[in-house]
Amino acid sequence: MKAGILTIGNEVLDGLVLDTNANWMEIRLKALSAEMYRLVAVRDVKEEIGQALDFLIAECQLVITSGGLGPTHDDMTLESIAAHLGLSLVENEDALAIVKRQYKMLSDKGIVADSDITEPRKKMAQIPEGSTPLDNSVGGAPGVMIEVNDTTIFCLPGVPAEMKYIFDSSVKPWVKERVSEVYVEKIVEFGFKDESVFAPYIDRAMTKSPGVYIKSMPRKYGTTDVLRVWVSARGDNKQALEDLVRATIELLATDSGQNPTYVEGR
Repeated sequence: MKAGILTIGNEVLDGLVLDTNANWMEIRLKALSAEMYRLVAVRDVKEEIGQALDFLIAECQLVITSGGLGPTHDDMTLESIAAHLGLSLVENEDALAIVKRQYKMLSDKGIVADSDITEPRKKMAQIPEGSTPLDNSVGGAPGVMIEVNDTTIFCLPGVPAEMKYIFDSSVKPWVKERVSEVYVEKIVEFGFKDESVFAPYIDRAMTKSPGVYIKSMPRKYGTTDVLRVWVSARGDNKQALEDLVRATIELLATDSGQNPTYVEGR
């Protein structure tokens, strides 16, 4: 399964907010054996959101958007996606029930002044026709799942705590049901400070171990004698993949003449 992430928001591209959401999701999608294929960030502009969506849908079976589900004028993710896909934006009863429940909870805790369902709050219950609202027990805006031919789009809030809750409760189970592959990765360090010297060892190891991917990166270029190396593989049999990855690390060790140090017990 190829996955793409679309980050939406002027605040990200203006440098006001650091996009930690995409990195958080990338790590978890990789662990679920979904292949992160494309990552895009756009401003709160309808045309830009539509173009980015086309770019992601062209290659990805899973698209996750982050941001733009709130009550303000520039929260236009769902409006933009609906318009781009030729769908009506409608008030959804289940989505409205989530909004009402959440504002009652937020009001009871003193986080907001009242639980009145104002027009800005009601806006968060307007979702593309035929889509499915996703529960959000952290904030006010429901997430949304939209099916488009062979692609499923999950629209998540930009607030990290809300995004993480909906990802764990809705996106993760959906992916686990549909991805049968296993992903295995080991991180090791070799005593090299020059990545260009280590590159031929990587090329030879990948040639001898089809299906294995190797990525190297200096921990801090020019200031350390350690090169960090990620060795990974995808397949159906976890033990076979574990053996293949470890055998590839041994190939790197033998060829380079350096013993690796495993990182984080991996």
